[in-house]
Parts: sequence; C-alpha cells; structure tokens
Amino acid sequence: MTKKTIKTFLTSAFLLLLSVAMVACFLGCNKVDVDTNADANTKTDAEIDSNTDVDTNANTDIENNTDPDNTDDSVQAGVPGDAEDFEAPDEEQGKKRVAITFDDGPHNVRTQAIVDELDKYGFHATFFVVGNRVDGKAYGGGKTIPYILEHGNEIGIHGYTHEVYYNNCDDATYEYELSETLNAIHKYAQDYEASLMRPIGGHITDERVAACNYSVIMWNVDSEDWRYKYTSADTDEEAAAKVNTIVENVMSQVNDGSIILLHDIYQSTVDAVVKILERLNAEGYEVVTVSELLGETQAGVKYNRK
Repeated sequence: MTKKTIKTFLTSAFLLLLSVAMVACFLGCNKVDVDTNADANTKTDAEIDSNTDVDTNANTDIENNTDPDNTDDSVQAGVPGDAEDFEAPDEEQGKKRVAITFDDGPHNVRTQAIVDELDKYGFHATFFVVGNRVDGKAYGGGKTIPYILEHGNEIGIHGYTHEVYYNNCDDATYEYELSETLNAIHKYAQDYEASLMRPIGGHITDERVAACNYSVIMWNVDSEDWRYKYTSADTDEEAAAKVNTIVENVMSQVNDGSIILLHDIYQSTVDAVVKILERLNAEGYEVVTVSELLGETQAGVKYNRK
C-alpha cells in the first residue's frame, strides 16, 4: 500500500468519524427538547387536576349550573330559579331541643349566674317563680325578674308561699297563690303576660288543671337537685360528687323534647348547670324555653314534654 493510499484512507476514516459525532450531537440536542416538552405537558396535566384549566372550570360551571355570567342568586346557590315556588328548608329541622325549667326562685345571685351561663350558648330557659321571693321576702330575687326577661328567658307562676299543694288546699288559698305571684311579677315587669304555671311539687287536681287560666307545665326529667344541696360539712370531694350526681341524673334521662326540672336557689345546682349546658351543647342539643319547645299551648291543659 502506497503512502498516497494510506493518506486517502485515513482522511476518509476521519471524515466518517466526524460525521458520526455530528449526528450523535444532533440527536442528543433533540432529546433534551423532547424531555423539556414532556415536563411542560406534565405540568399542564397537574393544572388540569387542580381545576386551574380554564376549559375545565367552564365545564364544571355548566355541570353545577353555576354559570359565572349568571348573577341570579338562586341559581348560584343551587336553588330552583322560581324563588316563589321554592320552600326554604327549616334551619332548625333535625335539631334536638330541650327545655330547662327552674323552680323556687328567683335568687338575687344564683338566678343571674344561671342566666349568664345560658347566655354563653345563646340558650334560654323558663323560670317558675315563687311570689314572696320576687317580693324580696326571701332571697331578694325581685330585681332578677327584669334580668331574666331581658336575656330572652321566660317566667311562669309557681306559687306565692310555697307552703301548700294544689291538690288539697281550699279554693281561696289556691287562687291567692296564683294571683299574688302574678302581682309580684308585675311589680318588676308590669306588662308581662304569664301564660304558664307549675304547681308546687307537681300536685294539682285534674279539675283545677281543666279550669286553670294557664297552661300547666310538668316535667319528664327530674334532676332531684334538692337532694344534693351543699352543706357546710361537705369536703371538696363530696361537693363534687353531688354536682356530678345532678349532672348524671339529667344526662341519663334527657332526649329530644324533654322538659328538665332544676331549682335556681341552690349553689350546687348552679355548678351543675355549668356542666349540663356544656354537655347538652356538645351532644347537639339546643336549650329553649317551654313556649319555644311546645309552640302554642292551651290554658287548662297539662304538658310534661314535647
């Protein structure tokens, strides 16, 4: 092989290698472009998954009947367009409701403390008052009457002296107990129209119920709180046990529509009410007045629950 032939061979080989290198380089650059485009497409898919794609949002609006150009509020809310034909759902439907009632007050300190506790939850209650305690002859509770009413609560009649039962007293005494209690209420709430009455101890004849000018309100959950009043001899543990007993007496019996009996003159009851309201609220109950629970009631009829 001559030197000229060898030089020609080497030149050809060099050119071949150079061509291969250029092709490889060209293919590598294109691969980078392809990968970059793949990343861009993946990002677009992610945007679609996140509902950030304009067309996707448009489709969603059509499916949900919430066209952004449609300013009709009923359509935006998914309500039928003919508002006059649409009956709005009752916001309270399905809500559990109970009425808490307090007997034997008012007390100048403890009744107000209970009202304040009710206020924390937006709850209301019914207070069946004793006339001579409204008059201030016991517990100095008269000034609490406006406070009870101003905070959205309800007042009913219990009796004036709390010394007689309505199933065995004479008619004059019976009428006195009711009328004097109403008079005592009117000293502090002149225009208040009491429509509810609870007999002392729940004792009343059927004849007096039928002839009564008030709806007669009983109960179906008895806390028996009067059995668990604090005494000066109580240790902290004994006092706590009394409160817990009152709470459990209520919570073990309560259900939707219950009327609960408590007394607002005992400090142990005040402390128990704090826990009772907390638990009722946590369990989805709303605490309302007797009138709110029962709706329209009739005079001369006895009620003990919803």
